[in-house]
Amino acid sequence: MATPTFKDSLNRFQEKGFFQHLQINRGIERESLRVDQDGSISQADHPEKLGSPLTNADITTDFAEALVELVTPTFNSAEGLFSHLSSLHHFLYSSMEDELLWNFSMPCAFKDPNEIRIAEYGNSNSGMLKHIYRKGLSLRYGSIMQCVSGIHFNFSISRDSWQALANKPDQKFIDEKYLGLIRNVKRNSWFLLDQFGASPVTNESYLLNREHSLEKYGEEDLFLPSATSLRMSEVGYQSSIQEVLGINYNNLDEFIDSVIQGINTMHPGFEDLGLLDKKGEPQQISAGILQIENELYDIVRPKRTGASTSRPSNLLRRHGIEYIELRGVDVNPFVPEGISLNNIKVLDLFLMHSLISESPLISYEESDEIRLNQMKMVERGRSDEVNLTRSGLSLSLAKVRKDFHEELILLAAKMDAYSSGYSEALQQEIGRKESLSQKIMNEMKETHMTFQEYGLSQSKKIAANFTQSSKEDLSLFIEAAEVSRKELKILEETSSVDINKYVELYNSK
Repeated sequence: MATPTFKDSLNRFQEKGFFQHLQINRGIERESLRVDQDGSISQADHPEKLGSPLTNADITTDFAEALVELVTPTFNSAEGLFSHLSSLHHFLYSSMEDELLWNFSMPCAFKDPNEIRIAEYGNSNSGMLKHIYRKGLSLRYGSIMQCVSGIHFNFSISRDSWQALANKPDQKFIDEKYLGLIRNVKRNSWFLLDQFGASPVTNESYLLNREHSLEKYGEEDLFLPSATSLRMSEVGYQSSIQEVLGINYNNLDEFIDSVIQGINTMHPGFEDLGLLDKKGEPQQISAGILQIENELYDIVRPKRTGASTSRPSNLLRRHGIEYIELRGVDVNPFVPEGISLNNIKVLDLFLMHSLISESPLISYEESDEIRLNQMKMVERGRSDEVNLTRSGLSLSLAKVRKDFHEELILLAAKMDAYSSGYSEALQQEIGRKESLSQKIMNEMKETHMTFQEYGLSQSKKIAANFTQSSKEDLSLFIEAAEVSRKELKILEETSSVDINKYVELYNSK
């Protein structure tokens, strides 16, 4: 049952006219590995037709040369965002020849980590810095872990939207509201794992030479019987080393200080790796717990855009929070774009619920509860016997889920006044007979396929949506790619600082 506190908060926002004047801005960063027709990671360069991964705002690469990242602008409608993301996929497939996107969060099978080429960004100082950062990630965590893919959902509300909540809201007010949202995302991260978890199994090569507690599934795979998202587990895109930083989101300055501490605190294990390789070239930006701010692994992060030469922590300190980056969403393998229009609307609802709900500061005790709840949901979230802990009380997942769904239903009715379709999207998503993670395991069992076989088969089905003749107008993407190549040339011609000095200068900021 929806709590009286939430109902009061919802009514208060409604009475202030918040939903009538609401404008949400949302964007997506979608990661995916390029693979050959046999399901092996691509050895080819980033396709030239896609432009420069350093300067093209539409399509870049993440850790690996084969790890494509599609980046949308922000849209004030879920429909506009989804349409653009779909068009980006059409453009990508028009430029990839006979390659496929691996449409899963957990990567394809590897014979050797050396198959994974670290992404290259040319000879400019900024491009070399991105490459060095990735070399550092490979040294610290291994290249295979860095090939996990996900959906990053960027969310904010317009400046005018805050006017309904405060007379002339200043940046401090906005920062506090976004921090409250983040704390509630952490509290209710079980919902993301329950609703969007889609990585319950992986090929055994993913954990090559790494200790783990996963179980064998068939001859080639590893899993946990009731897992939702191995991507978000201890063997996923995580770093236990970062836990010493005690990151919390109770105060923006404290958060920034903790991140800077992570950058400035040297880690003995990373120091032992060395800053330079045998050729005397940089192979880590630093030996800090964090090389840069973006190495902080968390399910959600506060963000601020700015010049590429600016440090993210400095931008946050000077200008405050601009938007929230939600990182705990697995690729939906049953949707060509990796995320559906309904998924987007449910994320809108989840984040709006986090924004309007009361959000007390997180204590050390609650922080431990949140960590434990996430681990339970990751490892056993499909089990009927899972209990979550709230304020020291043990509650069944079924009870927590039922109450939360009821609150989302109430919120969706209000959001329909802002933009139609939220109630319908929510009912379709929470009314599914099987979760995404359960559907993966069921279909693998029914078809007697390994994860590699199933992943390749599903990815080929998905690719057919984009390789068929398309009437999409791709001229804007083609033009942007051409402009990005020219920008890269100019950038490389004006880069004159020795790369070692450039890294030193970057660290001094």
